[in-house]
Amino acid sequence: MRAESIPLRLAYVAVIGMAGFLASAIVAQSDEGTARAEIAKWAGSDDTDAFLRQPAVREELQKLLGSEMSHLMHNLDVRGAVELIGWTLSVSGNAPHQGIEEEAIVCVVPGTSMVEAAILSTGTVTVYTRAEQYEYTNRCIKDWITLVNSGHIDRMQQPKNVR
Repeated sequence: MRAESIPLRLAYVAVIGMAGFLASAIVAQSDEGTARAEIAKWAGSDDTDAFLRQPAVREELQKLLGSEMSHLMHNLDVRGAVELIGWTLSVSGNAPHQGIEEEAIVCVVPGTSMVEAAILSTGTVTVYTRAEQYEYTNRCIKDWITLVNSGHIDRMQQPKNVR
């Protein structure tokens, strides 16, 4: 009797495991679908205020920045449309009449809770992220840091090593 119950138990375990696997696959597809819908809604949108006011974005920014939230928003006062960089939506800008001196960026990975920000102020870049190490920070933030550290010069003049 015991020998027969072991295969039956294994069958139950296999069925439960397969159900869990299928459920996680459905959730993953749902998350990807949500991400695609967010990208379609926001990429290229000029309604950056609404983008930044989304509850998930606003709440995470408030948690990350605390009292620096007003500094971030001041440094985003002059900004363009929501950009798509890879799978990341971003808004970047500068304080009025203070480009290359006072700037900021917000990066949001759609379909996840990943929101990161950075502020350039008086020559120092401060990154606000849940990543424990710089290497795990979103490429959106790191590419922006490279751009502001160059003073945006590579956008205006052809670099010497570019033909």
